[in-house]
Amino acid sequence: MIPTAVFIGILFSAICSLAVPIGVWIYLIKKDKTKKINRYILLGLFGFFAAEIIVREPILMILGGEAWFADFANSNGVLYNLFLSFTVAIAETAARFLILKFAVKDEIGFTAGLGTGFGHGACETMAYTGIVSVVNLMVCIMIYTNSLGNTEAYADIKNTLTSQSPSVYFAAGAERVLAIIIHIGLSVILAYFIKKGMAAAGFAVCMGAHCVYDFCVKLTAQSGASVWVTIAAMTVFAAAFAAAAVFIRKKENAETPKIVK
Repeated sequence: MIPTAVFIGILFSAICSLAVPIGVWIYLIKKDKTKKINRYILLGLFGFFAAEIIVREPILMILGGEAWFADFANSNGVLYNLFLSFTVAIAETAARFLILKFAVKDEIGFTAGLGTGFGHGACETMAYTGIVSVVNLMVCIMIYTNSLGNTEAYADIKNTLTSQSPSVYFAAGAERVLAIIIHIGLSVILAYFIKKGMAAAGFAVCMGAHCVYDFCVKLTAQSGASVWVTIAAMTVFAAAFAAAAVFIRKKENAETPKIVK
């Protein structure tokens, strides 16, 4: 049987990476008075899909088949991580920028940043962790109900699921929630700069912040420290980006003309 702690960890990961994004999506739609948030979310979702699934990941796969690139990755760990962080930052920032600048246009503001950022993060979370977590959860249920039988496949699947500490599954769920917060913060920051007519500066700030965040988290994860150290590092970045988003929201509200009745 699958240890109870592992099962609960997988369930927690599935909730954080699939149920939470879907629940927040529904909540945002119900609370939105402008009736535009769903469009922003879908734009953000498409932006991530285009930047990563269509553009960046296929390019990395092609490069991965080159001997010189494999040698570079194996012999220059820090530079390779910096390269990965830079490429993810520029690809995803470009997607944010194009959507906010040309698809949102005159509607740009905090709500647009919130929606596109959430859509971006939700797509990443559901695509990279949500599906895997749900599959793992289904397999666990099949093992508990003895649907797989006592076969070699059963042993292999069980060993795969239990080879990881339960904390890894809990950390995976927490990491996905933090990632969504970070993506929202980055999009809100970029939207604010574009709205103020400082698109180039906003692109540079957003891309630089994304690169630094991704690079620091990668180094922390590969340092050999506990997975919770990585989560702690992500929490610091998530708190900083969330604080920036809250500040921008308050500033936007203060700048909005009040209607005198």
